[in-house]
Amino acid sequence: MGPLLSLLIVLSFGSIFYFWLKRHNKKLVIASVIATVVFTGLMTLTPEYKQEVTKEERQEKADNKKKTEKKKKANSSKQDDKYVVSKETLLSRAKKLKYGMSLNEVKSIMRVKPSEEENDRGFINLTYGKDIVDLGFDENKRLTAASTGAPQIQKQGEKAAQQKKKNAKSRESSLKSSAQYFGTKSSESIQNNPSAFKTTQDGDLLYILWNPGDHLPLLLRVDDTSTNVTNVYIYNKHGDNPKGRHLYTGRTIVQKKRSIVYY
Repeated sequence: MGPLLSLLIVLSFGSIFYFWLKRHNKKLVIASVIATVVFTGLMTLTPEYKQEVTKEERQEKADNKKKTEKKKKANSSKQDDKYVVSKETLLSRAKKLKYGMSLNEVKSIMRVKPSEEENDRGFINLTYGKDIVDLGFDENKRLTAASTGAPQIQKQGEKAAQQKKKNAKSRESSLKSSAQYFGTKSSESIQNNPSAFKTTQDGDLLYILWNPGDHLPLLLRVDDTSTNVTNVYIYNKHGDNPKGRHLYTGRTIVQKKRSIVYY
């Protein structure tokens, strides 16, 4: 049926030009047009035509799917390029890292997405590339270690530890000097300067609070009037006992020595 209709469509379509150009017969031209339309309509109802249309639709869908997948793959590849850089680039960026940098500062310098892991204690590990740059952060999200890619971190960490130790030693020396100064100050001079020394009496014990400054903690002096013994502690503002670490013990100086003036 399909081939016959196809033949009839070709003949009727050809007759349109024949009767129009050769015979100049309008009635036959109209009849040929009507025949072409009818045969074409009948053609669309045949199984062969429907199968062909279905086949073309499937092919079109398949082609569109391939185009979509190809486009997605291209976009994905472009997206991946943002996170893939050369080993040389990673190492070059890692040279800018410094001990103690925050997690966000490090990510900003490296500029590519790392593999990130965090353990139960809050320590974070960042890995760039295939272990090209491996960084460790403490619980405060500060850069403290680099097993690969940034050897300067270890050196800077050792230097920072030495400086911290030095600062702690200097601070301890200042603290003990301040405690000795506070403990050897006469009771008279303390009473004459209430703006600097906060005093509280409890039986035989006289509690005196003083701020030595220089980022040192508050100091607590305890004078035992029954024994004339003075002790100085770091003030403990937490808990029931205000006495923190002990720093000084000595005889209570009630009055400073008077200078003898000869006339």
